Amino acid sequence: MRYYLESLGCAKNLVDSEHFVHILKSYGFSEAVYVEDADVVLVNTCAFLAASLGELDEVLSEIIDSINPKKTRVVVTGCVMNRALAEFQELFPEVNKWIALKDFAAFEKYLLRYVLPKGIKPRVVDLEGREMLDQDGLFAYLRISDGCENYCSYCMIPSIRGKLVSEPIEKLVEEARRLASRGRELVLIAQDSCLYGTDLYGRKALPELIEKLHEIPGYDWIRIMYMHPDHFEPEWTSLWHKFPKLLPYFEIPIQHVSDRIIKLMNRQKSYQELKELFLHIRREIPQSVFRTTLMLGYPTESKADRDLILKFLDEVDILYVGVFGYSPEKEMQSESGVGDFDFAFVEQLKTEFEASFLELRERKMQAMVGTRHQFLVEGYAEEMNSWYGRLWFQAPDVDGIAYVDGLKPDNPVLTEVEIVDALADELSCQAITVADT
Repeated sequence: MRYYLESLGCAKNLVDSEHFVHILKSYGFSEAVYVEDADVVLVNTCAFLAASLGELDEVLSEIIDSINPKKTRVVVTGCVMNRALAEFQELFPEVNKWIALKDFAAFEKYLLRYVLPKGIKPRVVDLEGREMLDQDGLFAYLRISDGCENYCSYCMIPSIRGKLVSEPIEKLVEEARRLASRGRELVLIAQDSCLYGTDLYGRKALPELIEKLHEIPGYDWIRIMYMHPDHFEPEWTSLWHKFPKLLPYFEIPIQHVSDRIIKLMNRQKSYQELKELFLHIRREIPQSVFRTTLMLGYPTESKADRDLILKFLDEVDILYVGVFGYSPEKEMQSESGVGDFDFAFVEQLKTEFEASFLELRERKMQAMVGTRHQFLVEGYAEEMNSWYGRLWFQAPDVDGIAYVDGLKPDNPVLTEVEIVDALADELSCQAITVADT
């Protein structure tokens, strides 16, 4: 029997999809290339923004138009189960089953009862097991916690994913060991990595987790994503000196720098405090690279507020800047004071700032030409006649790609290269030979 997966949303959602696929593979399912060839279609949804729900509408419509309902069953799970469920159930009565968020046991029961041939008995399936879905890279995501209790005024995550729930350190270490054969980089993800452990241990336990993960052989790099600026402890910079596998890559989503907008967003650190945090990290770890995200168009935001963003980026060297337009989620409108909302204006702002930041990043990348870095070889692109992968400051899925010439087939997976040309999201490199050192 065959399955078709549509996994929407972020890397954290991808982890859930990998659990579902592990169950399918445990019962002998193989992946269908085309949705119409599948016996079961699983749609793991994102519902973070109204735009996410719009995407889901399009995806489900296309799937239902493509399949034979007498042959293929459609199962929907994920974040939509805690937002807009009744609306989508009414829109899509053709969906055969709606599975609660992360209810892997219910999915297994549904397969046994309605999809698999009669007489198939339940198997001993590790519901914590995962089937790696991203085969294009030598990395593995490790979700260290789920849910959030920050209650930013624009964000639906606490109502969708619930309160913070951290995984025990010993469980994460065990999972990381299982994943070590599939990747050379371990990427830690959460809604707020800095608050890891506060629910379990009554303290921020990220340093303890890093220490244990660092002991696992098989990983060359450990990368931490989603470090909330309000919860990052300044003394943590010592971790990057103590643990050499820990990449000096800091994803710190600030969303805004105007003190007034920050307060309206129900966030804490001010312009000056944010600036001091970034500069402190750079002083302690000179080679550090920063990624952040900014939200434009928040209600009552003025040009003066946006000018502060540009001023901040002049004062703090941030390589990667992602831009989001504020989305007035109907569930949050009473809190954020949204009335008539000018979607076109916000989209225009987003486009203008994205173009500006892309140009800025390209200049920063070009300034790296001639510098040498660690390169993780992840595959060979025949059409380019070149090996591809990522430099240490390129996180998977979000920071582009790098190509390298001069490698031999027996080259190590982790090698040193020199950047010889650069675009914003694509780097050209040359392998360093013994004669070059």
